[in-house]
Amino acid sequence: MINNLNTRDEQFLSSLNRIQTRIDRATAQVSSGLRVTTASDAPDEIGPLLQSRAELAVTEQTRSNLNRVKGEVDSAENALRSVIALAERARVLGAQGQTGTQTAVTRETIAAELEGVFRQIVGASNSNFDGRFLFAGNNDQVQPFTVDFSQPDGVTGYTGTAATRSVPDANGVVIPIGRSGEEIFNSPTPGENLFGAINALRTALLANDEAALAVANESLGSALEHVNVQLTRYGHTQNDVASAIEIASKRSLDLKTKISTIENADLADAILELQTGQTARQAALQAKGQEDRRTLFDFLR
Repeated sequence: MINNLNTRDEQFLSSLNRIQTRIDRATAQVSSGLRVTTASDAPDEIGPLLQSRAELAVTEQTRSNLNRVKGEVDSAENALRSVIALAERARVLGAQGQTGTQTAVTRETIAAELEGVFRQIVGASNSNFDGRFLFAGNNDQVQPFTVDFSQPDGVTGYTGTAATRSVPDANGVVIPIGRSGEEIFNSPTPGENLFGAINALRTALLANDEAALAVANESLGSALEHVNVQLTRYGHTQNDVASAIEIASKRSLDLKTKISTIENADLADAILELQTGQTARQAALQAKGQEDRRTLFDFLR
């Protein structure tokens, strides 16, 4: 290919192209707000940028998981508070029923109220959040308890499973999420069976059996202490989750700041670069237009 441009013209076009490249880069930065949009914009910084973006995605997912778990744990804690308040009422009814001035008729009336309290407690034990039964363990799509006074504990057998679910925090530390309803309300361990204690109290009231009432009231006191211990454990889990959310939020902010430092444009500098480039281009074109284009032949005419 024959090149019709002389050296001076080639140099001019090369300089003009460099100016235009500066203008295009500055224009892109001003319009997008980004300094780095392709690998060629900052080859040495692409690796750290991609790594930071990957870490941010993981951290944001972790924070999302923790926020969902927070709702679950908070709901479970509220349900346990309701159970404890109801169990305290059952305890008061049990104490009333045990007094020597009660008759078979009055104890039957107390038993009727106690039955209503028991149903409310079982209802709270079946609490759910976001489609999960909170106290069904890993089998959280199935209601864990159903009232059945033909059974010794006043409920059908626990239909849930053990609770082994957990959630990692931003540092990879695993936080257990919850406990099974069997462990909390219907434990086979003596002194830890709230359902069994309340139903035994109800049965003793209906039978007008003072000796059985004394035993049932003592069992209810122990079971209530057990549930309070479970409430304390949920409180610890709430604190762990809240702390983990705070850590994840801080890490997310740090990563966003790091990413912004790498890829965001300094708009003031970009605007100045754009203006400088446009001025330089205009000056170059004007200078080129004022060049003397006459050749030797023009003078020989």
